[in-house]
Amino acid sequence: MSFISACCNRPPAKIEYTPKGETFHLENGLRCYITGSKDSKAAIIHSYDIFNFHPNCYHAADIFAEAGFRVIVPDMLRDHPVKLEMLGDRLKIMGRIIETGMFPNLEEDYKSVKEYLNGEGFDKIFLTGYCWGAKMCMALTASDPSYLGGALFHPSLLDENDFKNAQAPMIIQPSKEDPDFTEWYQELIAKPFGKYCYLQIYDDMVHGFTSGRGEWYIPHVKKRADEAFNNAIRGFNRILADKSQ
Repeated sequence: MSFISACCNRPPAKIEYTPKGETFHLENGLRCYITGSKDSKAAIIHSYDIFNFHPNCYHAADIFAEAGFRVIVPDMLRDHPVKLEMLGDRLKIMGRIIETGMFPNLEEDYKSVKEYLNGEGFDKIFLTGYCWGAKMCMALTASDPSYLGGALFHPSLLDENDFKNAQAPMIIQPSKEDPDFTEWYQELIAKPFGKYCYLQIYDDMVHGFTSGRGEWYIPHVKKRADEAFNNAIRGFNRILADKSQ
């Protein structure tokens, strides 16, 4: 299990964005960004990439909020992102994630986030994850089948067991620099929820194009990022529609 070289070498995009939501802390001290109406049709737990609260992280959360979801972004790395001076050193980056970002160490924090959403009245919860965060989505559904589905953007660190153990449909959208998940994806579509799964490879995009490395000031990059978000939104809405029948 390791990050691809593109994840370890390329710096984040320099971009500005003004978030539309608000930041607060859970009772356990976990900082969270939350956006979208409390009357939304469902909620999303949004797991960022290794650059944490990059402007595109806020922007992506707000895009899902505008589509009718209540979105919460927990600071799972507890203000310990991968720093610019670590880029180029894969071992140092992996060390940071192993130290602070492995699922067994984060499971209780994720439970507290879910409990917060339950307290707001949300029992329909989806997951979105970027790079490292995509691994967290897979792990969450393996440990808790109540999640309705996940959307994985340019996933990192996935292995075959993630696909075997997933208990919810996944919308998977890697870049040209990410591994080919086609073979493992067959594990997903063979499951009872397989019809809700989706795989699209963005062979003209770099790793991180929907998050910290997305140069959204370039029209084509923004168009492709929006396409990926819309695929996830459409997939989530399809699941919700069928659940309501």
